[in-house]
Amino acid sequence: MFFAILAPSESLPKGIGFFSFIPHFDKFVHAIMFGGFAFLLFGLFFPPKTIAYSSKITILISVCFAVFTEIMQFLLGEYIHRSLEFMDVIADIFGIVLAIGLCVFIVKRKKRDNIWKR
Repeated sequence: MFFAILAPSESLPKGIGFFSFIPHFDKFVHAIMFGGFAFLLFGLFFPPKTIAYSSKITILISVCFAVFTEIMQFLLGEYIHRSLEFMDVIADIFGIVLAIGLCVFIVKRKKRDNIWKR
């Protein structure tokens, strides 16, 4: 993921086949990548901690990573031909929030199902 975000723009595919006609498709890719990152990160924190703690720490780390990657693109822009885009950060945060919502839904559903089985 880190490589894809900081890879020189020349090394990235220009069109993504069928999806190349979708405007701002890269924002969707950002949301999916960072949502997946947050989903996996939540799994690292949840079992020993509460849902609220796991959600907060996952959001904090994920958003910091999203901002860090955009700052790196800005600082390395001359070498990798990439630039800081505020909308990329918004797409990242959108993906993170959706993933955390999904995690909370799954955990609460699993807890509810376990209660009914007793």
